[in-house]
Amino acid sequence: MSSFQQTFEALDPSIREMLNISNTARCSIYWRARHKKIHATYHKPASGPAQRDPQCDEGLLFQCASLFKVFIAASLVLIIDKLSSDPRTTDRYRKLEGAWNKPFTVVFNDLVGVEDDRMRPLPGNPSVLQVLLHYSGVYDINHILLAPDGTPLQCPHDVVKRISQYAEDTCEQQGEGERRIIYSNANYILLALLIDKASGSLNEFLEEYIFMPFKMKRTFLTRQNLHAYSNESQRQPHIVSSDGHRHMFRPGTTLGLSDVVEIAWLGPYTSATDLGLFFEGLQSAKDGEPIGLFDRAVVESLGSSKSRINDQAGYTPYGLYTSLNSTGPGSHSLNRLISPDGSFTTYVLGKASGGEEISVFYLAGSATGWASTVYFIPNKSISVIVLTNTSGPLDASDLISRLCLHEILELRPSKAGSWAISHFLPSWSIIHPPERYRAYYVELARRIFKENALKVKELEQHDDQLDTPTSDCPDLPGIYFSSGNGQNLHIIDWKGEHNEEKEGVLRVFIQSGTKSCQKLRFVKKGEKFRICSPGTFSALAIDCFDAWKNRDFEVERDNVGVKSLSRQGVYLKNYFIRDKP
Repeated sequence: MSSFQQTFEALDPSIREMLNISNTARCSIYWRARHKKIHATYHKPASGPAQRDPQCDEGLLFQCASLFKVFIAASLVLIIDKLSSDPRTTDRYRKLEGAWNKPFTVVFNDLVGVEDDRMRPLPGNPSVLQVLLHYSGVYDINHILLAPDGTPLQCPHDVVKRISQYAEDTCEQQGEGERRIIYSNANYILLALLIDKASGSLNEFLEEYIFMPFKMKRTFLTRQNLHAYSNESQRQPHIVSSDGHRHMFRPGTTLGLSDVVEIAWLGPYTSATDLGLFFEGLQSAKDGEPIGLFDRAVVESLGSSKSRINDQAGYTPYGLYTSLNSTGPGSHSLNRLISPDGSFTTYVLGKASGGEEISVFYLAGSATGWASTVYFIPNKSISVIVLTNTSGPLDASDLISRLCLHEILELRPSKAGSWAISHFLPSWSIIHPPERYRAYYVELARRIFKENALKVKELEQHDDQLDTPTSDCPDLPGIYFSSGNGQNLHIIDWKGEHNEEKEGVLRVFIQSGTKSCQKLRFVKKGEKFRICSPGTFSALAIDCFDAWKNRDFEVERDNVGVKSLSRQGVYLKNYFIRDKP
């Protein structure tokens, strides 16, 4: 057994214990360092401890969510730096020559041409490059992209029609001197739409220029292909409650993949093997072995541009470039989303044993039922990929990936940072250093789960409400329209799936064009009404820790009855005006 293999084997007990603590159903780990690689998969039964699969299950699939941003960035680099100057390509590609520093909407509208599909200028006219780097772009729009139950809502036409007004309205909320770097799914949705217009099809572009050259055969952009080449058990997301119980999230339902907007922010379904092939290919191109259009210049372009957050971090096309000796690693994990200022989620990895400060490209992808992490260090030929199909109080991918980095790079956290956990460990002084740091991560997992479980419990308690009889507010049912996001709130008198109940209760569903969410409970709380999960054993999306944290609606009445509903969002107050019968 090689020393590389021995290193991973030494981590195996700690990995399994962290999967036990988080109650993660499936996990796939792929790491590569200096031309050696390991791929291992794990499963945890409903009852019983986590186990490493005797044979690595390369068929496991995971929805990559924001990990997909690197593919959007890579596609754009290929178009602008390569295809736009190639005389053999179409006129649409050539329109993007030199597009990096041109205003995004000017470039987009030049491709569209048709008046109805044109986009109004964004505030400040950010360039294509600025949107790519989350600089002067658009604030997050997750509350518009999806309903509280995780159902995608927006379609491409809705985004093009309304994104500029939303950007103007949110820009007005920004105080003078506030920083202009705001990480947002909206920016990469815009870029995906641009690629789709330039190429004629985002999906076909990705297949031709990335997936095929890199031999990525387990990445699926359509439901038809996903269902044809995988079974449900290979792609089923799970959620864990505050008390540690796990259940499947919306079994039999595949969220995402309907259009460019959904693919841009929820991402395709992929495997650790395919992601490993992609980052391995980038490493080869950097080292002088091109793959397709990916050569050293393209790879360097992906890592060179940076919007500077501080002295230690900034956004690049690869993702967040950050020092390991900072709170940057883990900053986009589900752990940090649930407890942004938690006592344990902001711990620092530290420096190498020789005192070297190491910086990495960091990506994280979280959606309800999915949590994944990638670290890429091209100057050391290192990549670490951890994918899981479970969301809950502990994002295991966050900790397992950092433990792998810790071992590979022989990192040493500061004494001050390690004390927060070390004083919980008995006989700390007699544990040998390697075992000490592995024990550190396991105990850290316990502490993060316990800390985040309090937040999850709070969400569960807010959601655990009795139905409101429609007879308590008979003037409420109706359709309410928001001109700001183009969505309708349908409030109905629900008497069961088959209209079998004598007394109705309030239900609500959100509709945007042809898309709509499940019927959700609409519960009276004082003078307000709260959106709650559909019913027993159902759950809300992880975005209820952020974009949908406030699910309470105020009611405005006039002498006729209910006139409008409104909800205070993260940035704006959303108004829904009642349609006249």
